[in-house]
Amino acid sequence: MGDPKFARKHYQTPSHPWDGPRISEENMIIRKYGLKNKRELWKIQTILRNLRRQARKLQARLNTSDEQALKERDALLARLIRLGLLSGKSDLNDVLSLEVEALLSRRLQTQIYLKGMARTVKQARQLIVHGHIGVDGRKVTVPSYMVAYTETGVIDFYMSSPMGSDMHPERPAADFAPQMTTVKEERRVSAEKERDMRRSREIQRIAAMRKAITDDNEEKKEGDAAPEDSDATTPTDGEEATKEKGKEDAPKEKGKEEATKGKEEATKEDASKKAPAEEEKPKKGGES
Repeated sequence: MGDPKFARKHYQTPSHPWDGPRISEENMIIRKYGLKNKRELWKIQTILRNLRRQARKLQARLNTSDEQALKERDALLARLIRLGLLSGKSDLNDVLSLEVEALLSRRLQTQIYLKGMARTVKQARQLIVHGHIGVDGRKVTVPSYMVAYTETGVIDFYMSSPMGSDMHPERPAADFAPQMTTVKEERRVSAEKERDMRRSREIQRIAAMRKAITDDNEEKKEGDAAPEDSDATTPTDGEEATKEKGKEDAPKEKGKEEATKGKEEATKEDASKKAPAEEEKPKKGGES
C-alpha cells in the first residue's frame, strides 16, 4: 500500500505533448462541454480506454469458452446499460465503438444543460458547484458525476436553492431549446462550408475567365470589321499596286526622256557644225 498523501494518478497523459491536431481537438471538446482543464478530459479518455481494453480481453477469452468471461461480459454490459451508454441489445463490439463524447454526455454538467436548466454549459457547472442542483433529492456538487439512466428524470434544483423559483432572473426562458452537436458533426459542417466556399470561388474564377475570353473575341471582331467599313475611302490592293508600279516606273521614264533630250541636243549640235561647212563650199566654187 502506497502513501495515502501521494495517491497515484487516475488518468494517463498523451504520449507526445506537442501534437497539433490532438491539441485542437481537445480544445474543441473542452469548450463544448465546459470542462475546467484537460485533466478532466484525460480522465474520461482513460476510463474509455480501460473499457475498450477490458472488452478486447473478454473477446479473446470468450473464444476459449471461458465461463468466467461470460459473467464478466454480462457485468460490463449491465454497467454500461445502467449508465445509459448502451442499449439493451448490445455486445462487446458496441463497447469498442464507444467514443469520448458518449461518456461526456452522461456527466451531470452536460445533463443539466440538455434539460434546459442552464443557459450555457458554464452556467451549469456554476450551479452544480454552488449547490443548486440535486439528484433524487440529494445535493450533488461534482460536475463530473456520471448520471445513471434511471436518474435522468430526477435531476432538479435542490429544495433550498433560490434557483427553484421560476421567477429567478438567472433561470433560462421557457422557450429555451439547448443545442449540442458532436465534434464530428461540427467538423462535418465546417468541412461542408469550406467545400462550398472553395466551389463558389472556383465558379467565380471560371466565370471571370469566360468573360475575359468573350471580351477578347469581341475586340478581335471589331478590329476585323473596321477595314471593311473604310473600303470606300481607302484604295484597293490593285490600285495600291498600280501606284507603286507607277512610282517605280517614273524614274525610268525620266531617264528615257533625259536620254532622248541629250540625243536631240547632240544632233542639233552636229547639224549646226555641218551647216557652215556646206555654206563655205559654194563660195570656194564661185571664186574659182
